[in-house]
Amino acid sequence: MRLRTTVHVEGRPPAARPVLERGLAGADFDEQSGVAIVDRTRTAGDSVTPARDGTAELVYRACDFGAGVREVTARVAGEGTLELALDGGPVLAALTPDTPTDGPYAYTDLTAGLVADGVHDVRLRLRGPLRLAHVGFSG
Repeated sequence: MRLRTTVHVEGRPPAARPVLERGLAGADFDEQSGVAIVDRTRTAGDSVTPARDGTAELVYRACDFGAGVREVTARVAGEGTLELALDGGPVLAALTPDTPTDGPYAYTDLTAGLVADGVHDVRLRLRGPLRLAHVGFSG
């Protein structure tokens, strides 16, 4: 039996995530839909991938892009598409490997242009059997 409840915690809200410094680990999401956490390598780490129907959504709250970024880089394995949007808006970047990687542990880096500054919620959508390990941002 599954139960759900809301817990209210007093105190100051957490600081925004410094995504220019650390980026976003795939499994460090705040909210998700249709996601499975899988092994990043045979021995260590986590990645995420769509669980059932081939589509998954991840939300990372309060991501601080500082004075601005101009590029996003995603470390992925498999095949499919990663879409990135801010604050529930339109897709700003879509990254797709040219060819499938050589297995679930053969990661490759995909890069696209992305202009953003300040603090935003980041929404990622995975389409297809794509494993996401990390997303980084640079200015």
